[in-house]
Amino acid sequence: LKYAAQIELFRTIPGLENAEFARLGGLHRNTFLNSPQVLDRQLRLRAAPHIRFAGQVTGCEGYVESAAIGLVAGMMAAAELAGRDWQPLPATTAMGALLSHITGDADASTFQPMNVNFGLFPPLHDVGKKVRKEAYTNRAKADLASWIAEQQERVPA
Repeated sequence: LKYAAQIELFRTIPGLENAEFARLGGLHRNTFLNSPQVLDRQLRLRAAPHIRFAGQVTGCEGYVESAAIGLVAGMMAAAELAGRDWQPLPATTAMGALLSHITGDADASTFQPMNVNFGLFPPLHDVGKKVRKEAYTNRAKADLASWIAEQQERVPA
């Protein structure tokens, strides 16, 4: 609501008819790319692949998530500069699931920024509700350890 409308609304509350308001509400605005539409799987602009994006502008929400996507973008750029193929993080990990969301798994027509959450992960089958989060965590840890081992084998010492 605009400030005048907020004041008008608050003044309808008994006891606030003559109140003075030190600060009124404002809208949090989050500017972001429609990443599934404009970015490739390596966070490069499809129309200009020499430009790579990272952080909140890609459509990840949260400080940790933004920093994580920045780290991943840096790893992608380093691999590219070294002439190595980038092996994506498994979608079963937090960073891999978020990266998949922002680079193609989300519907571009309804894309919105997202924090990491279990809804982004590939589903588990035949796992009870009480142990589901632990199962997601265990799968992510195992898959990340395998990914790290594969990366260490691919990079010369």
